[in-house]
Amino acid sequence: MLPKVKKINLRTQLIDTITALIESGEWELGMKLPNEIDLAASFNVSRNIMRESMKILENFGILESKAGIGTFVSETALSSIHNMRFFDNLKNNSSIENIMETRLIIEPELAYYATLRSTEEDLTLLKEIFERNEEIHKENQFTKKDDFKFHMFIAKCSQNVILENLLFSMLDQLRASDYKDFDLHAQMEEVKDSYSHHREIAMAIINRDPLLASELMYKHLFSRINAINSSYNKDLTDSKKIESKRLANKK
Repeated sequence: MLPKVKKINLRTQLIDTITALIESGEWELGMKLPNEIDLAASFNVSRNIMRESMKILENFGILESKAGIGTFVSETALSSIHNMRFFDNLKNNSSIENIMETRLIIEPELAYYATLRSTEEDLTLLKEIFERNEEIHKENQFTKKDDFKFHMFIAKCSQNVILENLLFSMLDQLRASDYKDFDLHAQMEEVKDSYSHHREIAMAIINRDPLLASELMYKHLFSRINAINSSYNKDLTDSKKIESKRLANKK
């Protein structure tokens, strides 16, 4: 089967061209750009396309508009280009397995630091969450919304805003992908297991046991990866080998 050819709109092409000019050094950092009309003529695009593209680049901090003076290449344009591409890749990444693997790398550490840094108020809220969820669980109504809130709450307790925002982006992407279809058809037993895992992780955090919280989070996410792979009929041999090695190293 031949791969599908993706259509690239004119705005995307223009943004790619401008970022390439900056990365090559042809457009230097701090350089003042020609006005919008001249730029549109130079690139052979309409003023609307030019304006939209420049607005996107400004939003990412690649270009900088100064009222009454003009538009400039930002001094931080190179790092801003990197950030823009990172979030584009995350947004367009259709690989559920890749996103879950990334979660497997960062979330055990988030659980570890959440255990160390969570305040007494955080722990009280965590206890309240599970008092409420006990009733929800009894009625078999524990949903992915509850799951999302739990993982984001732990990220918040870690007090690492960068990783918290990264996790939000990944979970949001999962909710917009085939992963949501997997959850709709997940067996009730898997939902119960997920709830039990959450409860164990929460108790480890409440009891201030960072190593246990990290290990439990790792096992929880790995069980989800295995469940996803099973539903798509993937060979789990490599996954199980990785899990065994990682858990052995943690001892």
